[in-house]
Amino acid sequence: MPIQHGITTSLYYRDPDGNFVEMQVDNFATADEATAYMKGPEYDGDPVGPAFDVDRMVAARRDGASAAELCTRAWALSGPELPDPMRVLTGVVASLTA
Repeated sequence: MPIQHGITTSLYYRDPDGNFVEMQVDNFATADEATAYMKGPEYDGDPVGPAFDVDRMVAARRDGASAAELCTRAWALSGPELPDPMRVLTGVVASLTA
């Protein structure tokens, strides 16, 4: 499950025992920048963030998009509408394509 949290860009996987594993990239260079983001309106309005299409991200990067551009909620939201990521993680929706 890919989620653009704003503070991080995260990929969640479920292991064979049902545990979640998260791989993430920090989107801010310093703790102060991250804290400022978490005190801002974007994070306040949606602390979880939207799902994003990983294949679309890889293609955009190959086409020259910067990592900084791809690690934003604006980029994640510019793609296809996807199910609420928390509904997928909690099993309410089976997958991003459901």
